Amino acid sequence: VDDVAAACMVLCSPKGKIPKDVSWNACKKFMGSVDKFLQDLINFDKDNTPLNCVEKVEKDYLWNENFNPDIIMGKSSAAAGLCSWVINICKYFRIYQVVAPKRAMLAEANAKLDAANTKLSGIRAKVAALQERVANLESDLMAATEDKNNAIAAAEKTQAKANLADRLVNGLSGENKRWGEAITAFGVAEAKLVGDVLVGSSFVSYAGPFNTKFREFLVNEKWLPDMIEREIPMTTGVTPLDVLSTPGMRAGWGIEGLPTDPLSIENGAIMTSAARWALMIDPQLQGIKWIKQKFGDKMQIIQLSKPNYIADVEHCIENGIPLMIENLQDDIDAVLDPVVARQTIKRGRNIVMKLGDSEVDYDPNFKLYLQTKLSNPHYKPEIAAQTTLVNFCVTEKGLEDQLLALVVEKERFDLQQQSSDLVRQLGEYTVQITKLEDNLLFRLPNSQGGIL
Repeated sequence: VDDVAAACMVLCSPKGKIPKDVSWNACKKFMGSVDKFLQDLINFDKDNTPLNCVEKVEKDYLWNENFNPDIIMGKSSAAAGLCSWVINICKYFRIYQVVAPKRAMLAEANAKLDAANTKLSGIRAKVAALQERVANLESDLMAATEDKNNAIAAAEKTQAKANLADRLVNGLSGENKRWGEAITAFGVAEAKLVGDVLVGSSFVSYAGPFNTKFREFLVNEKWLPDMIEREIPMTTGVTPLDVLSTPGMRAGWGIEGLPTDPLSIENGAIMTSAARWALMIDPQLQGIKWIKQKFGDKMQIIQLSKPNYIADVEHCIENGIPLMIENLQDDIDAVLDPVVARQTIKRGRNIVMKLGDSEVDYDPNFKLYLQTKLSNPHYKPEIAAQTTLVNFCVTEKGLEDQLLALVVEKERFDLQQQSSDLVRQLGEYTVQITKLEDNLLFRLPNSQGGIL
């Protein structure tokens, strides 16, 4: 017990100054105030125990085998507790000697870590700022690239427009002379339009039933001399075809299957220009072949011998479907008189046509074509007045052309095929050129903004 008290007194020496007197009396005086002694043990600074005190205790007391809590327990439990405290303090001190440097190293490492984290946070902030700057630069680059691409596209578009302008100017420069001459010719033709229209309208109204020879007689020996005598202004050398058609129109008729002999071309001009429905005198079926090929499946074809043909007529009138009445005889059913004479009635906003006992809505797109196989029909004056008679009887010239075509087709089919293809292509090109010219002349004065 004395050694335990002395060991406690040595360990608790202030600032490591070990007292010289560690006797029991000195120890009792050291432990005189129990509460203060207990409080000193509780608040003992175990991390700063003086080395000399620990070494003193280890040298003088811990080596003794009797300095054992279990042995001392038999004498005093309080002394046994103090013995355990002394032993543990010394053990703690020796362990602390090993741990303290490691703690210092840990603290130093933590300090370095904190400094590194602080530096890392700064670096990360700089990286974030740089990344933001890079993002802004990339955005600026994309915007600049887009502006560049737009500028390139605009430059290419401008260059394309410039090329088109060059082509247009070069193309129109070649037409300048021709158009200038055409304008001059139109100015002259305007003053002579009355006579030209008189020739064309007379040809449509009166020349249709006759053959080529008699038509030429009417125009060249009757009408033109009479107009010259009456001093009616007209174009020198005017012909009905010049007034009634254009090269593009004639080429289109050829593509549609109209024969190219003069009589057929004149008949096409008459049928296209006439305000009345055409009645074709067509024993060789040349006219009806042309009309069928022109309209194709859109046209309805009937004969008056068909039962209840009036229903078909009504259907065509109401729906604007072209109607062909073929193989007529010398007389036409009286119920068709309003249709042949184009007798329409205005009912409010609607246009109707009386057909028998009923009224039928009239579609302005409706067209009527009449055809007879009789080579020399005798129609009543009313029919001749209500329709435009057109004589498609084949002429000697037409027969010669057809016979020549048949012979060539028989002997040299390849030449005939090539000829047909060339004629068709020529007609298509003529029609296309006419359409392009008309489109160009329409767009030039009506263009809004840049014409290119």
